Amino acid sequence: MKSVLLALGLAFCLASPAVAHHNWAAIYDVDGDIEFEGVISSIEFVNPHIRIGFTVDAGTPNEMTYTTESNSVASLTRMGVTKELLAVGTPVRVAGYPSRTRDDDMFMNHLLLPSGREIVFLRTAEARWPEATRVGSADVLHGVVVEEDYSKRPTSIFGVWSTIYGAEGSHQAMRAEVQWTDYALSYQEQVRSDGSSQEAALESSCTRSILGALGSPYPIQLIDNQDGTLTLHAEYYDSIRTIHLGDMPADPVIPHEFNGHYSVGRFVGETLVVDSLFYREGGKDGDNYEHLIETFTLTEDHNRLQYSRVTIDPLFRSLPTFQRKWWQYVPGSFVQPYDCAY
Repeated sequence: MKSVLLALGLAFCLASPAVAHHNWAAIYDVDGDIEFEGVISSIEFVNPHIRIGFTVDAGTPNEMTYTTESNSVASLTRMGVTKELLAVGTPVRVAGYPSRTRDDDMFMNHLLLPSGREIVFLRTAEARWPEATRVGSADVLHGVVVEEDYSKRPTSIFGVWSTIYGAEGSHQAMRAEVQWTDYALSYQEQVRSDGSSQEAALESSCTRSILGALGSPYPIQLIDNQDGTLTLHAEYYDSIRTIHLGDMPADPVIPHEFNGHYSVGRFVGETLVVDSLFYREGGKDGDNYEHLIETFTLTEDHNRLQYSRVTIDPLFRSLPTFQRKWWQYVPGSFVQPYDCAY
């Protein structure tokens, strides 16, 4: 326990934010605005972004197919936006951010149905057409929905816990993690260099580190399996970890593959402390394992799950790093299948 506390203390002093993340504004002009009328020609309700096609100026010399992408199914479901609201062949009005590279593409923020309902896809967007009835509320994502009855809140760390968008320490607290972005990208390059098909390369794009999944904005669930093991299930990319209660074996069996790991856990009071070893491709002289020490703690008001992580990684980090995050209990929350598709 002393070594754990020493590592935590050292990491507090060394902690610095990671800076690698997807540059969304490089693809779409978030200061721009475009609007058109068309007919829905295709619907792909998938993660990480839904894709909807539209036929514009059908039957005329100017006919074209407009492609759009928008928010994730994971977020839209919690906003009350479902696939059943849309149907191929429906005439609609659409608005969003224009693409910086294509004239027939945009990021869709609003869609107006013939019924007068406006679907708002972007969680931070206001309604565009005042006369319409809005569909799509971000209250659940922003933590507005709270269990006021203390007796109905969780009594332990086991349950479903949600990231709260826009809240400091929760949303984006661990989003850009060097350890998973670098490694996941190198893994994808390996798939391509091995001569596999483009389909396999694209499939690998849906493969992410199960550690990086904890930095995602989607719910996680902690489960006591009542057999000496716990399950940590993150919705992001359907990531699942098994945690063995007890001490780390002298020679744990760790698969030498992407995401290969072995985790053990024990309770110190009400706090779950998890010790894990993750396999690293390319290490030598014993540095091909990433060592993590994590803690999960229920707050006194039983409304939040506090998380901390110390990472010791000789291959990618010269010194230990420290990260932390919290999730909130949101009544009715669940972990849904991610079903990634690129």
